[in-house]
Amino acid sequence: MFTEQQEKWLKRVEELFFNLGIKSLTMDDVARELGISKKTLYSFVENKDDLVAKVMERHMAEQCKVDEVMHAEAANAVDEMVRLIQHIVADLGKMKPNVVHEMQRYHREIWNRINDFQHSYILNLTRQNLEWGRRDGLYRTDFDLEAAARFYIAGAMIIFDDRYFPKPPYTYDFLFKEFITNYLHSIISKKGLQLLKEKLESTEKSLPIL
Repeated sequence: MFTEQQEKWLKRVEELFFNLGIKSLTMDDVARELGISKKTLYSFVENKDDLVAKVMERHMAEQCKVDEVMHAEAANAVDEMVRLIQHIVADLGKMKPNVVHEMQRYHREIWNRINDFQHSYILNLTRQNLEWGRRDGLYRTDFDLEAAARFYIAGAMIIFDDRYFPKPPYTYDFLFKEFITNYLHSIISKKGLQLLKEKLESTEKSLPIL
């Protein structure tokens, strides 16, 4: 657990990472941006790798809180997906393309933790959404639910692989929109598709119209 002040620091550092990249940001830069001394910074983190780890730990914990709120407020599985898409696209739109590459190259253990998070927590959320949608007749029943849930995780992660999608010309938010369009087409029923179109029109958000 982090203190309220530490939460603020980590959130600010995450913003810096997203905007400037990880490698180019020195610990001197971090201390200056936070308005604290390097001594205070090093009383909180051991080194830059530990700082990246703590930033991502806070990010994943925050993601869990956001997911819980979205699930509680969603009227149905399709509504939950629309809320999720809006949140993810907004986050990815803020991220410089080199951030993931730098994490994969220089902070591999932390990147592996993110993958583990996707393959446990996010996979379970995806299963729950698919089950919910099926119960309400919003998703089709003629596909393997477990395979579909795993396809979602695989597709969501592959957009970060430059071997398939080099940056440039691709951006993370563009790739996610393309991926989620195809994913939803593969699971949604006629009833769910109509509801999705109505939801997107009512929210007036810039999302894929299926």
